[in-house]
Amino acid sequence: MESAAINIGPRERRKRRVMGIAGLAAGAFLAFALVALKAPRPTRVVIFFPIWLAALGLLQTREQTCIALAARGMRNMDDGEEAIEDERVVKELRSAARRINRRALMTAAIVTMVALAFPD
Repeated sequence: MESAAINIGPRERRKRRVMGIAGLAAGAFLAFALVALKAPRPTRVVIFFPIWLAALGLLQTREQTCIALAARGMRNMDDGEEAIEDERVVKELRSAARRINRRALMTAAIVTMVALAFPD
């Protein structure tokens, strides 16, 4: 069952989708370049950040939840930011935000480990 607690509208989700796709492209290009150039393994760790941003953007889009707004108990349904009065909804959004952040961190860690696995 999908949650009714969302805090971003279509325009805000589009922004996060674009951020996610851009981060994914940057991370993939960087990973490919580092492996193709036979960069030392430790330097490949730099892909963690763009992949993390990509995962954050895409997961926030899918979940319709901005983690920064959730932390502040706010929403932006494309008409500007406003406070969320219902504490149950705020609590649900914060829980979703933690889940999104955990998944994004795990995704970035796994992708980074895969990039590290390629030989120098």
